[in-house]
Amino acid sequence: MENKDLFRRENDGYNRSDVDEYIAKIKAEYKKIYEYASKVKADNDKLKKIARALSEENKALNNK
Repeated sequence: MENKDLFRRENDGYNRSDVDEYIAKIKAEYKKIYEYASKVKADNDKLKKIARALSEENKALNNK
C-alpha cells in the first residue's frame, strides 16, 4: 500500500489523527519486538553460560 492510501487527505495535507494513530501502532509493534528481542538475548546469554559450565564440567570429568 502506498502512503497516499494510508491516510485521509485534508486541505493542509494528511489527516493528523490518522497519522498519529498510525505512528502509535508502529511504536506499539516496535516495543513488542524490542521486548521480545531483549528476552531472546537474555535467554541466549543464559544458555551460553550453562553451555560453558557444562563444557568445563565435561573437561574435568574427562581428565579424571
